[in-house]
Amino acid sequence: MSKYRLSLAVAALVGAGISTIYAADPKAAGANPTFANPDTPGLLEGNPAPDVANVTDVVFLKQIAIGGKAEVDLGKLAVERNAAAGVESFAQRMIKDHDQANAKVATLARSARVDLPRELDAEHKAARDELSALRGTEFDLKYIDAQIKDHQKAVQLLVHEIGSGQHAGARELAANTLPGVLEHLEMARALHDQFIAGAEPRRAAAASR
Repeated sequence: MSKYRLSLAVAALVGAGISTIYAADPKAAGANPTFANPDTPGLLEGNPAPDVANVTDVVFLKQIAIGGKAEVDLGKLAVERNAAAGVESFAQRMIKDHDQANAKVATLARSARVDLPRELDAEHKAARDELSALRGTEFDLKYIDAQIKDHQKAVQLLVHEIGSGQHAGARELAANTLPGVLEHLEMARALHDQFIAGAEPRRAAAASR
C-alpha cells in the first residue's frame, strides 16, 4: 500500500470511528481526540484507558500482521528462487525476524481484542503471484525492490502508531520493532546497490559487442 493509499485507509477508518462515536453519544465526539471506541473506560473524562485500542491501533495491528505474513511467504519463495549472493541469507533473515514479530503481534492483538486477517490482502497476493513467475536475477531484483518499498511503508506505519496510537502495548511494540525494520531496509538497499553496480559492467560489455 502506498503512503497515499495508507493515508486514505486511515482517514476512512477514522471517519467511521467518529461517526460511530457521535451516533452513540454526540458529546463524546469532542472528548475523543484519539477516536477510541465509545465504551472506552475514562473516555468522557478525557482520559481513555491506555490498554484499549483506538482506530490507529487497529489499523496498525492489521497492517503489520498482513505485512509480516507477506514477508515470511516471500522470504520462503526467495530462498527457492535466488540467484545472487546475499539474497538467500537476506530472505532467511526476513523469515526468522518476521516469524518472531508475527508471534508478538498475534499475542498483542488477542489482548487488545483485535481480530487479525487470516489471509494476505489483494496487493500482497498480486506481488506474490508476480514473483512466483520469475527466477534467477530477474526474481532477485524484483524481490529486493519490493522489499525496499515494503519496509519503507512499514517504517511509516510504525512511526504513525508511535505518535498516534492509544494502546500502550501497541505503541511499545511499534517502538521496539522500528529499529529492526530500519535495519532490514538498509540491508535491502545495500543489496540493490550491489545489483546496480554489477549491472553496469554487463551493460558496457553488451554495448561493445
